[in-house]
Amino acid sequence: MPNCTHCQAPFTITPEDHTFYKKLVVPPPTFCPQCRLQRRLVFRNERHLYQRLCDLCGKTMVAIFKPSAPFPVYCRSCWWSDQWDPTTYGRDVDWTRPFFEQFTELFQIVPKAGTMQIDNENSEYNALLAFSKNTYMSPGSYLMESCFYVRKSQSCKDCLNSAFLNKCELVADSTNCDTCYASHHLINSQGCSFSSYLMDCSNLQHSLMCCGVQNQQYCFKNKAMSPAEFAKILATYKTKPAKEVEREFKEFCAGQPKRAQIQVNCEGSTGDYLFNCHNAIECYDCFDVDNGKYLLESNDIKDSMDLSMHDKEIELCYEVCAGGEKNYLTKFSFCPVAAPECEYTYACFHLKNSFGCDGFHSPGQYYILNKPYTETAYKTARARLIEHMTRTGEYGEFFPSVLSPFAYNESAAQDYLPLTKELAIAQGFLWNEDDKPEKTTLSKYNCDQCGNPFRMLEQEKILYKKIDVPEPGSCIDCRFKKLRQWKNPRQLYERTCIRCQKAIQTTYAPNRPEQVYCEECYRQLVY
Repeated sequence: MPNCTHCQAPFTITPEDHTFYKKLVVPPPTFCPQCRLQRRLVFRNERHLYQRLCDLCGKTMVAIFKPSAPFPVYCRSCWWSDQWDPTTYGRDVDWTRPFFEQFTELFQIVPKAGTMQIDNENSEYNALLAFSKNTYMSPGSYLMESCFYVRKSQSCKDCLNSAFLNKCELVADSTNCDTCYASHHLINSQGCSFSSYLMDCSNLQHSLMCCGVQNQQYCFKNKAMSPAEFAKILATYKTKPAKEVEREFKEFCAGQPKRAQIQVNCEGSTGDYLFNCHNAIECYDCFDVDNGKYLLESNDIKDSMDLSMHDKEIELCYEVCAGGEKNYLTKFSFCPVAAPECEYTYACFHLKNSFGCDGFHSPGQYYILNKPYTETAYKTARARLIEHMTRTGEYGEFFPSVLSPFAYNESAAQDYLPLTKELAIAQGFLWNEDDKPEKTTLSKYNCDQCGNPFRMLEQEKILYKKIDVPEPGSCIDCRFKKLRQWKNPRQLYERTCIRCQKAIQTTYAPNRPEQVYCEECYRQLVY
């Protein structure tokens, strides 16, 4: 059993893992799965936006990069335009130096897109957003309309302060919900409407504070009642402070039966919040996976490992973060889109058969360090480069974290694997000393959790009234942190089913008080 070269913890590489690595012709990893995830996530900035000038047209823009970033940063229209050519930054491989050293030099001069967006309307304040309009601070989402602070969601309208929503409308303060309407404070619920404070529910209407209930209406604490009785209870709860209602909801849910792992239509899979998966091992918040391992927030994946936030027609890919769409044999890359058989690329679109490239935004193939090659010359140089990187101990590793343009506390790594400033620096990560936002005339509120100032848009206030939820007292970072706390940590533990005593794997730690059931016993009990 090898030890992680980053955290020194032992980790397992199974025979199936070795088969995958041989198929992709890559060496086994030297980092454990969690450190590999951390190394990828430190390259992803979702919510820290800065005002700066476009280095091409000079216009003021919003960007994920500080004005002090060492490389040029372009507004979206300039970055996607033909006014610049990434091949002008191309260079020869220096066979006497490590590859990452050479890629760093390229990385620090190639222009970066201020915010990676595709075909949006009136949605400037977003990173990693596509095909949306009138949407604000909703990273990793697409096909959104008039949504505010809705992370990693799709096909939603008029939603707020939520994550992992699909086809929802007028939903607030919710996570992992599908086709819900006019509701708030829902966790892992589907087809619910005119309801609030639900967990693990399906097809409920006009209900309050339920857990594990299906196909009912006018329910309170899992009990059906007349519309008149329900109306009286609902009126009472509307006068209670939100924190008091949330505390009561948590206490109620803690006493209800819990399934070992939240999975729907899955076979041979382990992890939580999985849908339509086959042989998805240690995967979380994924759907449509066929043979995947160590996947996070990814979908439509086949025969791949170590992907995070990577989606749509993905096959035989390894160590990739962000981007997606028709990637095949793509490895060790950040935000590759339609970039098959590419390795060590950063923000490259429609690029094929290339290695160590940055900033390609139009179709092309056979490039190394942004320099064009003929097909024959490319294949020869690529093989030699892999041999060179193998000798230097670089090949098979994702980009080193020191290459990330973001501090640890600016990145998604801090959301999922939080560190103190002291620990982050001790582990070799950068730390943003200016993380606390400045109070401006638009920042009329101070967060009741961390004290940081935050703003509220007028459109946002209108939506709170429409959904009938109080305005938040906390900043968006604390709101997202609170949402994550409704879900278990992404870690599996060994327990036994409380009913049949069968050994199970679950995200509920053994010392937690919840009554955890295997899938068979849970279905017999609840359905």
